[in-house]
Amino acid sequence: MMRSRTCRSFCGMLTVLCVFLLLPGPGLAMAEEPGPVELLQERRDTVLAIVEKDPGVLKDTVRLREIAHEYLLPHVDFMTLSRWVMGKHWRAATPEQRTAFANEFRDLLLNNYLRSVTHYRDQTIEFTPVRDLDKKTKVVVNGVVDQPGGPPVHVDFRMHQDGGRWLIYDIVVEGVSLATTHRSMFSQQIRDLGVAGVIAELQARNAAAWRENDPSAGAATTGQSAVKTD
Repeated sequence: MMRSRTCRSFCGMLTVLCVFLLLPGPGLAMAEEPGPVELLQERRDTVLAIVEKDPGVLKDTVRLREIAHEYLLPHVDFMTLSRWVMGKHWRAATPEQRTAFANEFRDLLLNNYLRSVTHYRDQTIEFTPVRDLDKKTKVVVNGVVDQPGGPPVHVDFRMHQDGGRWLIYDIVVEGVSLATTHRSMFSQQIRDLGVAGVIAELQARNAAAWRENDPSAGAATTGQSAVKTD
């Protein structure tokens, strides 16, 4: 059990790191929608340039939050990710509950990212090209994180097309899926508290985390840039 918890914690930290490595900078959007590998590469190159220019951004949670909301989160399909996480409970949830859970789950991951981003230590990530992309609407982009002084870490980005855009709907670190890990965690909580109870608990946790990251923001900043529903 301890080994399993350690693995989840380690892989969770690396997932946050991978998300951070993909953060794009302002004013650098592509003229046309890129392919999945190009999308990930562009974000990698941009964030490395940002950190090199201003290392202090790693300690500025307000700026990191703004960058994430404007430039990263629109490239993650939180509705699909939340459906995987909720599993069978998704069918029983109302449309309003589904949207609320997706928003709160997104903020949970974002708050974890804000706390963990200080673990960044000059890691880099390389991606493997995807073959026969023109025939696919769903792909897995393989990546390898190079850690100075540590072993390489294999990361898979599960992506699909939605309205012509490539979106991330899961990240798998050394075989451990972000969606599956949280599904195991939330399954028991939903059985104990119900969907509404879990949403309420997430709202409280996120509000507290936002106040910790930015005391001047208060709870009002949670839930901004609401997850879109189709």
